[in-house]
Amino acid sequence: MAPPGATRMHQSQMSNPFQHLNQQQSYQPPNFSQHGFGSGSLNGAGMSAFPASTYGASAFTPGAGSTVFNGGAISGQGQGLASVAAQQGFARGAAMQEHNAHQLEAASMDTKSGAAGRIRQVWRQNLDQEMALLRALVLRYPYVSMDAEFPGIVARPIGNLAGSKAEYHYQTLRCNVDLLKPIQLGITVWTTEGDLPPQQPDSILINQLNGRPPHANHLMYVPCTWVFNFKFNLSEDMFSEPSIQLLESSGVEFEKNREHGIDLDAFGSLLTTSGLCFSDDVNWLSFHSGYDFGYLIKVLTSQGLPEHQDGFFDIVSTYFPKLWDIKFLLRYAQRMQSQGRLSPDASRIVSDLGQKSGLQDLADVLQCHRVGPAHTGGSDAWLTGSVFWAMRSKIFGGELPIDQADQIYGLHGVAAPASQQYREEFFAAQGTPAQQVNGLSGAAGTYTHTPNPSTPTSSHIGLNTSQTPAQQQYGGYGGTQYNR
Repeated sequence: MAPPGATRMHQSQMSNPFQHLNQQQSYQPPNFSQHGFGSGSLNGAGMSAFPASTYGASAFTPGAGSTVFNGGAISGQGQGLASVAAQQGFARGAAMQEHNAHQLEAASMDTKSGAAGRIRQVWRQNLDQEMALLRALVLRYPYVSMDAEFPGIVARPIGNLAGSKAEYHYQTLRCNVDLLKPIQLGITVWTTEGDLPPQQPDSILINQLNGRPPHANHLMYVPCTWVFNFKFNLSEDMFSEPSIQLLESSGVEFEKNREHGIDLDAFGSLLTTSGLCFSDDVNWLSFHSGYDFGYLIKVLTSQGLPEHQDGFFDIVSTYFPKLWDIKFLLRYAQRMQSQGRLSPDASRIVSDLGQKSGLQDLADVLQCHRVGPAHTGGSDAWLTGSVFWAMRSKIFGGELPIDQADQIYGLHGVAAPASQQYREEFFAAQGTPAQQVNGLSGAAGTYTHTPNPSTPTSSHIGLNTSQTPAQQQYGGYGGTQYNR
């Protein structure tokens, strides 16, 4: 006869005061050994988000207790405090303390914002798990709208650039991207029909995440938008004062960027392997996107931009094989209207815009509603995607002309030459003064401020001269000189 099942106390012992309780309640919940940072977690199979311990293993890997202590100063064959069970308990306790510390630090960053947490704030503390979530989503949500926030425009090129307006645009972009750092990158993911991820994770997503709902401490909400907040130090990094003031008024807290911002190299490495790059199936959506892609290429390559725009286009097409620029599509729609090739409803929408061409102008005419504060990466990225889908439906009848893909407004389709008159008109449209101050194209307070640093052709903002580098710090870039 088989022996009776073992319990913590014999069931027949009348002195057992706990015999009426379910014995399973005394056992450790299985999820204690499968917390979100363990092996097979969001960071990839068999990889831990935390560095290996001094003894050669991460405290979160299976069997960490025996790995850490066995073969070390303490033998795993003893009894009491020296037993294997005790050692594993010690390791688990240390791991939980480390895990809780990281959770508390991430929680202090206020990673939720926007509508019911649909906009997720990302700092260095939660970068790995958010990128892992994006990796799990990108196959079903292959349209990515994005917006970068950066510290204004502080310089313009000099030299013989009369051959092409587009080249002049590019050299202006290049010298500023090389000099400055991005502050935020917002991205929103969509299905091929323009739907956002559901708030609650479905079984497919949970299976992709190894059976763990994303962010149990965040009520299991799945974001649709991520705001990557980069390391930025107002005491060290170059910026334009009006641009920083605008971002601060929109809710950007630069002290958090300084203390908890994401390292650009770390983000570039994760983005490279995220599934968001190098894929013909992933469509990137943007509005007047030269600077957005300029900063992305700088982050992905950890280098300055190529000397000429042809090299820039080659790199962009490698990392982002399919992209759509909303402003480029708008100009195409305006040409179609002038040729009588739009439907009456689409023609009315284009006519209602008149001379306006900003993202918010388009959103108002197309009845797209903003979520979150304007001039922040997350809100602008979400609105960019909403406008794209509304344009596709209401202006282009649900089908976009494929020959209008992979074009960047201001860099593609700009005729030559870039005459002196064009240069003056170009900078006049951006509020740039003709005079140069302190070797730079303008100084703080001399520009007319317009409200969107992420749309540079409508908001050229002056340089904070207190942050201006010494004359010899920045020379020519690849044979092209820049006045600073």
